[in-house]
Amino acid sequence: MRRRACSVRGPAQTRRSRSRRAWQNWGVLLGDRRWPITGLVVVSVVAGVCESIVLALIAELATALATKHSSTSLPIGPFLLHGHVHSFILVGLAIAIVRIALQVILARLPAQITADSQARIRSRLFSAFTRASWSLQSRDGEGAFQELMTSQSVQVTFGTAQALTTVSTACILVVLIATALVVQPIASVIMIAVAIGMFALLRPLGALGRRHANELSKAQLEFAASLFEAVSLAEEVKVFGAGDAQQRQVDRLVNLNRDRLFSTQSLTRFVPGAYQAIMLLLLLSGLGLLEIIGTGRLASLGTVVLLLVRAASYGQQVQGSYQTVQQTLPFVERLSEAELRYKQGAVQRGSGVLGGVPSIRFENVSYAYEPGHAALTSVAFRVEPRQSIGILGPTGSGKSTLVQLLLGLRQPNSGQYLLNGQPAESVAYAEWTRHFAYVPQDSKLLHGTVAENIRFFREIDDDAVEQAARLAHIHGDITSWSQGYETIVGQRSDAVSGGQRQRICLARALAGKPYVLVLDEPTSALDPQSATLVRDTLAGVKGEMTLFVVDHRFSTLDVCDELMVVRNGMLEAFGTSQQLVRSNEFYRLAIADRQIDNNLGT
Repeated sequence: MRRRACSVRGPAQTRRSRSRRAWQNWGVLLGDRRWPITGLVVVSVVAGVCESIVLALIAELATALATKHSSTSLPIGPFLLHGHVHSFILVGLAIAIVRIALQVILARLPAQITADSQARIRSRLFSAFTRASWSLQSRDGEGAFQELMTSQSVQVTFGTAQALTTVSTACILVVLIATALVVQPIASVIMIAVAIGMFALLRPLGALGRRHANELSKAQLEFAASLFEAVSLAEEVKVFGAGDAQQRQVDRLVNLNRDRLFSTQSLTRFVPGAYQAIMLLLLLSGLGLLEIIGTGRLASLGTVVLLLVRAASYGQQVQGSYQTVQQTLPFVERLSEAELRYKQGAVQRGSGVLGGVPSIRFENVSYAYEPGHAALTSVAFRVEPRQSIGILGPTGSGKSTLVQLLLGLRQPNSGQYLLNGQPAESVAYAEWTRHFAYVPQDSKLLHGTVAENIRFFREIDDDAVEQAARLAHIHGDITSWSQGYETIVGQRSDAVSGGQRQRICLARALAGKPYVLVLDEPTSALDPQSATLVRDTLAGVKGEMTLFVVDHRFSTLDVCDELMVVRNGMLEAFGTSQQLVRSNEFYRLAIADRQIDNNLGT
């Protein structure tokens, strides 16, 4: 019997994989900024050299002044420079000024890299999201993408800033340590070895910090989803008096975020301080060691002390910023995973063109949101160009899924969707966006002018905007407002009623002069007058484009040439009203209910 290969990873392989992923995350933080980061390293090294020279000068000058010597010497590697105290003071002042100038660069360059990094991360993530399929977008929790684009990306931006601080500070630290090695090699080596040991000893706290940060990231996403839900359901919460219960739910998430933030911040603040205290302890131990082995020149001892004290300060910064970066990595991973998921979920389109109002054909099309739970099964029909088709059926029958397939928002699991005889997926994305339009049941407005809402980010001139508004029977309402087409509206604006909002969105759909217009329950929430205006619009554009109208009002469906009856995920009937009366029981019952309603005067 042949044994299957074992895929279980050993500890060493797991560590290598974890290290590789950590380096990849550092790459995401720093981005493809090779030259700016190289410049940061160079400037940091020069700054470190300047600081080392200034510290050495201070030690030499302090010794000379204490011993009342008018001249002194400065050891630089194997060389020994002699000069007057006043000359060395002037040199030190000049180098200190250069160090200040370099600090301006060390402040501006990381700030620029960090700002560019945030913009790049957000732009790439949003681009990946917009190109992802609707089926993928719709699976994300409410508010999840907003949380990724806001607080999660802010965390990553902060991590970028700290990563740059780590790089810059580490360069200066290396220069200071190298200088100390030149001045007092033995004592410096001992202290550096102990410092490295302390860094390794504190490393497990970094892993703990990453775990806390990962939990904080998850808690923030859950909190964002809860807030989005609270805002979207604010009206219902008021009506049903559910505010207290909702408050308890939000408080639970607030407290969860508080606890996660406390754990993360505690480690962030503890590790650098502990490192600094330990370094001071080591420094004192090093001074005792220097006394035992002999100090040599007093000035050299002072130089080493100053260098190591300053190095301890930079070591604290390196440890602190490194710890912060480690705690940022879960946010980086989450953003990277989201971007990759969106990119992998992008819809692949061809380059085909429609060349006119298309014929539409479904050949045994099936779709399931989950395996074994079909929303549509073996749907087959043909619609000629400029036909008007009504779609009706009970709730949950698959009408909305059919609409999304028609719009190309979802792709069939099996069967074919053909436009003018060519597979729908072979049609270029620009053809879909230019020639297909949609009016959803719950139409939404942008916060902007009426004209901007009708244009909807497209290049559409004022004449086309007005023509679309006239077709949608909303032009008269718009011109009656004091600001006309410049009136500011929005989803929660009091400036427009529900019927007006629906007609603005209908104008939006018509403004691009589409080949195919799909409407999903366009009159379900409208008063009779608004519903009549929508029906008049459909009658006015009938014959100019292909119409698909999902509606439960027969008065709206009366404008349609033929009707589809969708039940239990299947196309049960397709034909004219007269044909369905003879052949379809559901349609006959619906007609009977309509007649009862008419007799009751509803």
